[in-house]
Amino acid sequence: MAASNIKIKLAETATTKSYELSICKLYLHHAWREPSQTHLTILRTSGHQRFGETVANNWTVHDGPDPKASAVVARAQGSHMFCSDWHNSFTLAFEVDWLKGSTLLVMGTSVQDGQWGIVGGTGYFTMAQGYINKGPAKNIDTGSVIELEIYAIFRTSKPMDFVQPPVQPYRDGPKGGPGGQYKNEPKREPHRLERFKLNHGNCIVSFEFSYIDKDGNRQTEGPWGGSRVWKFDEVKLGPNEFVKEVSGTVGQSEGYTVVTSLKFITNVQTYGPYGRENGTPFSLPEKKNGNVVGFFGSSGGLLDYIGVFVRP
Repeated sequence: MAASNIKIKLAETATTKSYELSICKLYLHHAWREPSQTHLTILRTSGHQRFGETVANNWTVHDGPDPKASAVVARAQGSHMFCSDWHNSFTLAFEVDWLKGSTLLVMGTSVQDGQWGIVGGTGYFTMAQGYINKGPAKNIDTGSVIELEIYAIFRTSKPMDFVQPPVQPYRDGPKGGPGGQYKNEPKREPHRLERFKLNHGNCIVSFEFSYIDKDGNRQTEGPWGGSRVWKFDEVKLGPNEFVKEVSGTVGQSEGYTVVTSLKFITNVQTYGPYGRENGTPFSLPEKKNGNVVGFFGSSGGLLDYIGVFVRP
């Protein structure tokens, strides 16, 4: 979940100390097309207009609009019953980062329209009160995806020393030669790296990548480099996979100092090396204190240099 999507600030009065929670751009996967692993009808009725029909839900909540390509950050665990509209009662249980183990208790009518009320919470969100705005539903093959915007006031006995402005990604590098006609970097602030593609032989001919930006939209940059066709390799990262380190070599090719090889190390496996490991080795980020979420670079007929954007 993007740090820029989570905002917590102290809301202190003369008598009480509480906090404001604001989370934007979360996406609930309403997988209502049965059979479904997260949506099961447990009581079907033959009465008037489905009155009393009851469904158990364990809907997944993601950090991006595509449930197949984005990470699960929470689950909506509970039930909903049809009483002229769907009455919802569930626990929004967070699974990632410092939110893991904390919950929001949610109630309200309609799965897809209007608002739900936040009537309580546990963990960091003790005694939470607030609401969840639901954006327009987008239909997909398994049901629909609903954008969520969460706002709540809560009190907690847990230390909140971590409350601070959102951490922005920082640049690390670049590594490579001094050439290249174009300097490229992401048009939008990157949040999560999703895919990268290389054209390579004796060196890196071209490089492109896709990422999810801070607003939950998919962006693609590149290809950076030449158009000659050597060998193409493409890697699509899993929804819970992230790049910890990018390493490679810098050497000579066709009389220029360029990136001759690249290797990507994730929390799951290592991809590469791509190109030929010839020249001086390098590794990014140098501080080893975050995840690689994007790239910047310089290119002409080849990839002259490359740097990374790191989210601490």
